[in-house]
Amino acid sequence: MGMKSQIARNAAVGLLVIGVVSANTGNTGTVGNGGSSADCFKAFVNTHGTAAEQAAVSHVTSVHTPAPPAGATDSTDVRTDFTGGPSGGGTGPARLISAAFAAFADWKRGDRGRVTVYDSVGEELDTRTY
Repeated sequence: MGMKSQIARNAAVGLLVIGVVSANTGNTGTVGNGGSSADCFKAFVNTHGTAAEQAAVSHVTSVHTPAPPAGATDSTDVRTDFTGGPSGGGTGPARLISAAFAAFADWKRGDRGRVTVYDSVGEELDTRTY
């Protein structure tokens, strides 16, 4: 089985499990498959990411992708529980989060866009185009 086939198979199983767990926990932040965007992103990284990416993504509190205007690319905001802005020590993990999100977006829909990672008070920690 090729790498892409294996990832797709594992992802389908993972999404099914996330949907069942979310349906049983009363999660109201759904995105069509039964889990919040942050939960789906974390599940993907916990399955396919490195240990450093998994540790960084554990700090994600929300993922928001507004509908893009016609002809525009996706723009996603990822909020974390890091404090202190760029000098607060969250910049390194934010880079891991943005890289992991780029892989997640490519796996999920083959999308191209921009992801911006913010700390707990909305200060920008990292931006990546994918």
